[in-house]
Amino acid sequence: MVGVVNVPGDTLRKLFRSILPQWKICFFSAITIGLLAHLYKITNWLPNWDSLVFRYDSQNMVSLGRWFLPVICSFSSFYDLPFLNGILAILFHALGAVLVCKILKVEKPISAFLIGGVIVSFPTVTSVMMYNYVADAYGFAFLLSVLAALLLTDEKPRPIGASVLIALSAGIYQAYITVTIMLILLKLIDEIIYHDAGFRPILKRSLISLLSGILGVVLYAVTLVLALRITDAELLEYQGISSTASLSGFNLAASLYTVKETFTNCFFDWSKGTNAYLILNTTVMAFTLLHYGKYIVKNKVYKRPATLLLLLVLCIALVLGSCALAFINAEVDYHNLMLMGCSIFYLFFLALYERGTDSPKITAAKRWAVLLIASAIICNQIVIANVSYHKAQLAYEKSYGVIIRIADRIEQNPETEACTKLLVVGALENSEQYSVNLTPNITGITDGYIIRADDETVGQSVLCSALNDYCGKNYDFVSGKYRDAMLEKEEIRSMKKWPAKESVAVIDNVIVIKLSTEGEQ
Repeated sequence: MVGVVNVPGDTLRKLFRSILPQWKICFFSAITIGLLAHLYKITNWLPNWDSLVFRYDSQNMVSLGRWFLPVICSFSSFYDLPFLNGILAILFHALGAVLVCKILKVEKPISAFLIGGVIVSFPTVTSVMMYNYVADAYGFAFLLSVLAALLLTDEKPRPIGASVLIALSAGIYQAYITVTIMLILLKLIDEIIYHDAGFRPILKRSLISLLSGILGVVLYAVTLVLALRITDAELLEYQGISSTASLSGFNLAASLYTVKETFTNCFFDWSKGTNAYLILNTTVMAFTLLHYGKYIVKNKVYKRPATLLLLLVLCIALVLGSCALAFINAEVDYHNLMLMGCSIFYLFFLALYERGTDSPKITAAKRWAVLLIASAIICNQIVIANVSYHKAQLAYEKSYGVIIRIADRIEQNPETEACTKLLVVGALENSEQYSVNLTPNITGITDGYIIRADDETVGQSVLCSALNDYCGKNYDFVSGKYRDAMLEKEEIRSMKKWPAKESVAVIDNVIVIKLSTEGEQ
């Protein structure tokens, strides 16, 4: 009937009916498993060193190339809110998992369940949760990167829209471009092996995706330049960002080495001994290679030389694409927070649940294997997350005790009452590690202290911020040339380091706290 407008209830019911059952299963799987993995974090205040500084911050990270980050963070406020930010991060990863199901055209409920669970509990998400003040934004960057891959792998690709999404995702956190790359490669390989796609269609899609990605990076770079000029800011020399922008860090051999080390350390770092994580990864790799090789032979891909060669190129690109930023700057420190693209390797394994044509017995055995192994992966990732948060709690409580002791030491000196400036020299022993020693290493957690040394590159003093927030102080930390000049004073050089009584002093109306000799840990 003309002019009739649906009421909200009717619209929502119609929308809900249009959602495929497997998508609903994937979404609720991700939410449930996300809570099992991350409830410890989102219902407790478990800060790391950055959280102590960015408890409230506008996230104006233009100088780090993250020009879209403050826009997204503003929706959940600029506070580090464990529950709200954490729930939003889980929600965005769950929605991203649903889009992955759409990309792969998943039909089986179990496949959808496993995809949601593996993605939301992947160790990189645990690292993201430890930087809770941006967890919601990083989750949204993941969602944008998956949506970009969906637009490029659809039957009718939309490269312009994908380029915009790539630029926005990189504007939040640059590392999520690897998710888009990996999903596109996954889809193309899947089309060749299991859907008999020919050389020309796959080559065409590959070129469209490549050009769209290049355009997305150009859009990101142009917007960054404009943002820097508008805000009168400069790129910081953090993770090689400034040299990356000037394209002066390209070194192919070094980049390939970084990729090899990053990939190996992520999945197969046996240097710490045998554990469930490594055994499961080795099993998954062997199982996946065996079955994909089997279907390459069974579907006679080898009889199409051009297609087989393209498939080989795409497979090589998988490992390279998972650490793509290494080719922009070989010196980049590829820590766990940047490795969400590596989660896509598991999707090759999960896809086997409903890929390939075999006898009923072989199909049943394969599906049981995928279900049991993937369930073990999810359970292990849940354990890794909870162990990580437990360690984060211990590190915080240990550090909190030191903060209170330092505040008490300051108050015992009557000369500090008139002081407004604070100089922190060095760092506490065992405070500089930013990844906890698990397999894989979880960025954002340490077994030591979270009171790190002052970082002038990004303009933060963890101890100063902690004293101001937890102990009611109102200090400004000394930095720049003034700090360098202070450090040259003999009075400071001769001070003993914490916890000696002489480790806290007032020099030139500045409170000086000597945690160690500069450069020591």
